Amino acid sequence: MIWTRKSSPDAPADRNKLLGLDLTASRARAVAVTGGHSRAIEWETGRHDLMMFLGLERRTPELGRNGYAICRKHPHLVCTNFLPCLGLAREWRGSRLTLSPETALAATFEAMRAPIVAEADGFAMVLPSYLTATQVKTVNELATKAKLPLRGTAIMPLAIAAHRAASVLNPKAESKDISHRPDWVVPIRTAEAGPGAVVMIDVDEYALSATTIFVDRGEVRILSAGAWPRISLKVWKDRLIDSLSDRCVRLCRRDPRDSADAEQSMYEQLDAALDAMRAAQPATLTVRAEKWYQDIVQQPAEFDGYCASLATLAWDNIREVIGTANLPLPPRAVWLTDAAAKLPGLAAMLYQNSAEQTEVAMLPIDAATEAAAALHARWLAATLPRTHLDRAIPIDLPTETIAKTTKRSVPSAK
Repeated sequence: MIWTRKSSPDAPADRNKLLGLDLTASRARAVAVTGGHSRAIEWETGRHDLMMFLGLERRTPELGRNGYAICRKHPHLVCTNFLPCLGLAREWRGSRLTLSPETALAATFEAMRAPIVAEADGFAMVLPSYLTATQVKTVNELATKAKLPLRGTAIMPLAIAAHRAASVLNPKAESKDISHRPDWVVPIRTAEAGPGAVVMIDVDEYALSATTIFVDRGEVRILSAGAWPRISLKVWKDRLIDSLSDRCVRLCRRDPRDSADAEQSMYEQLDAALDAMRAAQPATLTVRAEKWYQDIVQQPAEFDGYCASLATLAWDNIREVIGTANLPLPPRAVWLTDAAAKLPGLAAMLYQNSAEQTEVAMLPIDAATEAAAALHARWLAATLPRTHLDRAIPIDLPTETIAKTTKRSVPSAK
């Protein structure tokens, strides 16, 4: 008789994973990296984005889709946008509980612990650039209290720049053939090699932000940054809701904003519509109230028109941040995160107004999480200081990459 060993269905998972978490005011997203392959963590069934919306209808807050699904229908029963409010005297009151920014984030970390611990023994986290040092300290303290195995934190744009430094220092080696790469928003202009500046654009429920980062041979460092709450993701979505509602009134003389259910339904369809618009495809939004419904077909040009003033205001603010950096040459590239690239008209506005040699590109959806996972590896190897990385990150590139870069003047950070 030949005996064979069967694998146990309850065999322990691989604990030697690298885990990166990207936390914003809108959502949390994480990837586990093992063997050179990354996999997005599932927070809720079939969902890789954990929405930062806390429902306050019950005695305990309900994080994620439950809160998101009532944010327009019952806004007084939802706690959101709490991350940038850390340290401020702010409260969200439900019928049975009250949350402060700190207790809201603590509840968020409690809900995140099980999925994170199930994947790995540690993780690194990247945070929005607008958080203050005191707020970052609070984030770390609350993560520790929630027993999360946090190894370190960094500013999101800085982490991405460090992870993608080779594509700036030696772009020809990184992108000889771009025909298979769907992540570029516009055709790539001829890029130079060597040290240069990139501008990172991001957006969440709190603000649209821009960060100018200089990529040098030995490090990446922040030169200038800004964040503008008056053009946040919430503001863009509010503008779309109002514009679509006005269109609905013209079509059927009914206003979706008069029905909480209709407005909530339209709001939840916006993300899919924005994805279609980014792919230059039309989108159909179905508005349903108790006694009527209306299909609204929209073209990308219409969404761009609704948000034209917001795109112009965004460019005006981004231009000021770039000017503050005092660069000797125009930025090498403008990188939009997945969230920023969905904003109607923004990528086109940046492309039309940027210098001829400036490349405008959209980053993959997991650019931030994979950058955080790369930092996790470096913290495990003790090649990075155990501090919050908010000004500069040293980089360690292959010798051949450094040898191919050309010399140029390097601006110093203010």
